[in-house]
Amino acid sequence: MSEFLSLITTGSKSENRVPRKQIIEKIIEGLSQQGIQVFYLDGKEISSKETFLTKAAEVMKFPAYFGANWDAFDECITDLTWCPAEQYVLLYDRPDIFAQADPAQWEIAVDILGSAEEYWATTKTPLNYILLN
Repeated sequence: MSEFLSLITTGSKSENRVPRKQIIEKIIEGLSQQGIQVFYLDGKEISSKETFLTKAAEVMKFPAYFGANWDAFDECITDLTWCPAEQYVLLYDRPDIFAQADPAQWEIAVDILGSAEEYWATTKTPLNYILLN
């Protein structure tokens, strides 16, 4: 996984820059080829709790009973039985938009993501979340 993530952090000269979208697609493809279930959350349109929960539920394929609140998000992100995998990665692109628009709700989201990551670390199926700014 680290070889693909290095694409995010490796600087390059401006004349050699690869478009962001291509880098992300390459990362997702590479991780998927390793049997990792990748959830890509595009934060361009996420500036509130409501849009975060809606987009997260969509990309993570939450069941219809998802209640669109923090407790339901916490419950679903630590379940994922509807999406079995050997490992999960949530790539959250441009989280700064949500963080700046609603810092209090952003902190709740980060707390839940951190707790979910800790929970999955105790299982045979880790979940990692990566914030791409």
